[in-house]
Amino acid sequence: MRHSSRNNDDTVILRAPAQGMPRSVFFARVRPRAVLAGVAIVMGLGGGGTVLWRSMKAPHDLPSPQTEAGIDIGASCVTHAFVLAQDHDILVLDFSSLLAQGQTLNRVAAFVEKAGLPRDRVLDGSALQSAIHESGATEQTYYYGHDYQAADLRRFFAQAARQSIALTPQELWLHAVLARMGWLQSDVNGALITISASGDGLDASMRAITLRHEIAHGAFYTVPAYRAYTRRFWQALAPSERAGFITFLGQQGYDTTSEALMYNEMQAYLAFTADTRFFNAQAVNLSDARLEAMRVSFLDGMPDFWLRELATHPVPPASVSICPETQPANPT
Repeated sequence: MRHSSRNNDDTVILRAPAQGMPRSVFFARVRPRAVLAGVAIVMGLGGGGTVLWRSMKAPHDLPSPQTEAGIDIGASCVTHAFVLAQDHDILVLDFSSLLAQGQTLNRVAAFVEKAGLPRDRVLDGSALQSAIHESGATEQTYYYGHDYQAADLRRFFAQAARQSIALTPQELWLHAVLARMGWLQSDVNGALITISASGDGLDASMRAITLRHEIAHGAFYTVPAYRAYTRRFWQALAPSERAGFITFLGQQGYDTTSEALMYNEMQAYLAFTADTRFFNAQAVNLSDARLEAMRVSFLDGMPDFWLRELATHPVPPASVSICPETQPANPT
């Protein structure tokens, strides 16, 4: 998305993370109300050069479920992993900063869906930095939130291996997270979505609306009936209305040759992005009245599952943090 607890868990001591790498990921095994206390324990070890990784015992031992509101309000300077309470196939990475998020996932974005970039080749570090610069974004703002299905993440890591690409520490960290989730096995379905707790220009409202937008993408990947419905809705739009969305999405840097990407983004912006800094009627060459009618029609026809209820609820209040930022790691 662009801007317009168990007592018997194993504990592994890790050395201080590489420059720019998320300080830790805390797979919380505690009740939601106790999450912040657990985070304080992890952060308290940071000054000593080590962090705690609460490891999972087995692939089925998932990060703890958390609600949208619980994720929104829990911003801190430590990266967390949760599964969404309504759908445990949706993994939420709540990064400590936009920089940590970008260093972990920008190359995946370039490979999966950024316009004008190869779908069959992983960029090296230098080419990635050039692509980000040419897009007018920065390492922090290439996306404010990311979303990918497990199959695309598997493709990314497999292609990087074929090319003998030297993965960055952040990308190796992501690979380890996905392996613990079991997502590197063929035919395993899942959706990764991300938000950040801090970053230049990031405010609480932006964090909240980014999470709502990305949750919609997660459902698109994990609920086949919703994906099929979105495709039908898209194809039933007038050609001029589809063109308005395509133009807008192209300006945001999405690969407009992918129809599935277009209608996936359409549903997330149309029904789940109530912030005019990110999306409004003029952006897609529609009147306010027509855009609202389109939104109502989309929600009325949606399959009856948890996302439909979420769409009618106000976005929960959120918090952001002021976290120390590190310099970006050198490209590889």
